Amino acid sequence: SKVDIETSSSGHERISVSELPYMVNKAKLIERIRELVLEKKLEGITAIRDESDQNGLRIAIDVGRDANANVVLNNLYKQTLLQTSFSFNMIAINHGKPETMSLKQILVAYLEHQREIIRRRTEFDLKKAQDRAHILEGLRIALDHIDAIIELIRSSNTSEIAKNEFINRYQLSDKQAQAILDMRLVLLTGFELAKVETEYTELVKSIEDFKDILA
Repeated sequence: SKVDIETSSSGHERISVSELPYMVNKAKLIERIRELVLEKKLEGITAIRDESDQNGLRIAIDVGRDANANVVLNNLYKQTLLQTSFSFNMIAINHGKPETMSLKQILVAYLEHQREIIRRRTEFDLKKAQDRAHILEGLRIALDHIDAIIELIRSSNTSEIAKNEFINRYQLSDKQAQAILDMRLVLLTGFELAKVETEYTELVKSIEDFKDILA
């Protein structure tokens, strides 16, 4: 149990219980303590009260003036379920195989699993952000040279020729060149231009964050 030893203004000690062990029934525990006190198997206890309310569990055990609260508490641990133990199955699947593991081994395995999840998720998010930033970099170049881009498209007989010209003239990748060909005219408005810049700035920051996480 989780307990605190309190001292009142009059000098009396009190054992205050705020948590009980797993599966221990509060009412039965209080009844058992009372029985042991009546049978004089537990000494030093003058009163026991259930003071639990909406704020949580609280059992108040008043200790007599001539008794020592720590001695009383040790006797409670020995003779009641205020302190108890229970067993549970420590077999876990670790790296695809069942193993009997200690609590520390289970915690370490769990942390390693969480690291792997975070690493995979961050690598996925980083790749997605880098791919999108790559496209936006191409669009930013095109928007900076929009008159030349439009003229190049007009003068090209096919979209493939125009794309190759983009690649050669502006050192763009195939994906960037294709994104320029697929670019909507609405991107030429001031509002859309600002959105491209905002998205690119945010992606650059996200990419740095993802790299920091992986590092």
